Amino acid sequence: MTALHRPSSVAAVLVALAVFAAPAARADVEVTPTMDLNDLRDALNESGGLTITDVTVVAGVAGQFGVYSNFAAAPITIDDGVILSSGNVSYVGPPADPILDYPQPSWDMQVPGTPEFDAFGPGNIENFYGSYDVAALRVDFELEEDSQVQFDFVFGSVEFPYWTSAYTDSFIVFLDGTAPENQITFDRNGNPVQVGVSFAGLVSTDDQNTAFAYPHGLLRKLITTTAELNAGPHTLWFEVGDVNDHILDSAVFIANLRTGQGDEGTEPEHGDVNRDGSIDGLDIQAFVDVLYGFDDDPDHRIAADMNDDGTVDTQDVYGFVECLVIHDC
Repeated sequence: MTALHRPSSVAAVLVALAVFAAPAARADVEVTPTMDLNDLRDALNESGGLTITDVTVVAGVAGQFGVYSNFAAAPITIDDGVILSSGNVSYVGPPADPILDYPQPSWDMQVPGTPEFDAFGPGNIENFYGSYDVAALRVDFELEEDSQVQFDFVFGSVEFPYWTSAYTDSFIVFLDGTAPENQITFDRNGNPVQVGVSFAGLVSTDDQNTAFAYPHGLLRKLITTTAELNAGPHTLWFEVGDVNDHILDSAVFIANLRTGQGDEGTEPEHGDVNRDGSIDGLDIQAFVDVLYGFDDDPDHRIAADMNDDGTVDTQDVYGFVECLVIHDC
């Protein structure tokens, strides 16, 4: 039987992975509360082909909106962007003290829900009977040509682990209209993003950046991709809110509003080749299996196709190295 031999350049890169794929140093996310619409627009990181024409606060008050940076400590990272919270964004970091026997932060912003949140909730959000303290940001943008649109997000809540289904704080996003069928963002299992069913089996408590660290929880970074949209004007409504009461807060970190290609829906980022919700050393073998044809699972191939050219080859190795080592995915 003929032995399989990896190209020497690939072997060298994989050796480098084993040496350098160590956890990053601990850091705290830096949050700046702001209602300055220019700051919020700039932080969304619009890409070529997509131009933000207007940003509007639809619901919420000062303290619920901000920009963040330095969400950079492994194993959960996301590029700089915008934060929306059902409480005060100033209280999302640093990580909570694990000896506390009561969840933090908890901040009643005395803000109502939105009609679209309340219309979407029944039948989509577990045990839903009302939204409160909703922070809603409308983003109008223009596409130069027919394109898909993408954005990254991380959703966290201090409802976990205490009240995960009775108070199902949620993050929802509407595209080109606020009817329930216009909601486009889901968790990795295809459910609307919420503390209840979304956190069941998907929650992570090992964040090193924010107040959603142990004992609380969040979903690892996800990427929402729209269907192909016609060139011209479009609108997104980003909304996060408390559900069924005003207290115990949740927040969403949103980054990299851009044009891009992918399957319509919400998926984990590139690099999580074994699709376990984390980019770590376990993905090295999974990447190798896809690269050499031992694993043809379509989801694994999408995660390993770092340059989105439809194939997994040596061109993807270096992108995978950057993803694993410096978290540039």
